[in-house]
Amino acid sequence: EEEEEEEEGSESSSPPVSYQMKPPPEGCCTTDGFCQAGKDLRLVSISNEHIEVPSGFLLVGAKPDHLLVCAVDKRFLPDDNGRNALLGFSGNCVGCGKKGFCYFTEFSNHINLKLTTQPKKQKHLKYYLVRNAQGALTKGSVICWKG
Repeated sequence: EEEEEEEEGSESSSPPVSYQMKPPPEGCCTTDGFCQAGKDLRLVSISNEHIEVPSGFLLVGAKPDHLLVCAVDKRFLPDDNGRNALLGFSGNCVGCGKKGFCYFTEFSNHINLKLTTQPKKQKHLKYYLVRNAQGALTKGSVICWKG
């Protein structure tokens, strides 16, 4: 069992900070549906593209406005009963290829996922994505998150 390392200077007795989205670094793309590198992540745009998915990862769709394509380590996704997902996150950007996002907060910022609630709530990952008979990536079954 691993515990998250505390940042230097943080006090365990300090009150929790209310959620605030950090502004992206200067020069980053902030357009909905695109990652900060400016690559299109919208399912409607990339459904016919070949996407490299590492072993152990699945393509899923994140949503508020557009269904965004994400590659997520399947160990952090629930089973069909909404259980057995490991705590934490591991994801890659399918747009620019950046790998190794270990926090959903960091990942949601990178893919410009505009959220009104705290982004570490991975319930914004809504659908499994599958290839249809024509080979196009389409929305599959709903990801079953339990309480």
